[in-house]
Amino acid sequence: MGSNSLAFVKSRRNSITQKRIKQILSYVMECHNLFLQDGITYSKSSITASGTVMFEDHLKFEFVEKYLVKNKLLLKSKISELEEINFLCETQKRYIDFIDGKIKPDKIDVFINKLGLQKTWENESDENVYLALECKRILIKSDAKDYVLDIEKFVNRSHVDLRLPFEGQIAFIENSKLNHKIISDEVNSILKLSSSIETDLFLLSEKLHSTLNCTYLSKHKRNHNKQSFSIYHLMFDYSKVVLN
Repeated sequence: MGSNSLAFVKSRRNSITQKRIKQILSYVMECHNLFLQDGITYSKSSITASGTVMFEDHLKFEFVEKYLVKNKLLLKSKISELEEINFLCETQKRYIDFIDGKIKPDKIDVFINKLGLQKTWENESDENVYLALECKRILIKSDAKDYVLDIEKFVNRSHVDLRLPFEGQIAFIENSKLNHKIISDEVNSILKLSSSIETDLFLLSEKLHSTLNCTYLSKHKRNHNKQSFSIYHLMFDYSKVVLN
């Protein structure tokens, strides 16, 4: 197969994959919409006192277990290929660190696999074709620096198994004085000054849900092979959800 044919196959595969990723992320946003409609609140002090689970992990577990898992019928009824889709917390994969060349464990905050892409990625097991979502709490504007550190992880890690050219990040914005526009602008400001992250497209509004406008798309290059990949940014308003 010539280089032009290989490029066509890769482009078509990525196009099909991106369409499926956006369908899944649209479902994630619909679950966030359902969560907001339910009017649930969490007390940081009560949750911290009741166990040893970090508050960020608590927010993540609650959303995955009570919404992404329990409402899967909404997704499966629209897309039959997603009959067996999985949503899991804190799955680990291996990666090679670009900085020191060592193999290390990669803890994935939200692991989504069985994406119904086995025909598209025919040389890979459907178990190994997955989407990773990293989560961060945003309490003050400067927390955007920690958010960008997850982007830096994406660019610095060469994964032992397949990694799709699409990643995801969730921001839990807990401060009523902040919003997704303020945080996305701050993330872009940090990215523009970064010498370790090569950015092809700074965060740009990307609509994934009919009534929610808090999602963005950015594009970067992996440091180990300079291959391009995309990140979908889902910025959740938790200012009325989290109580002190």
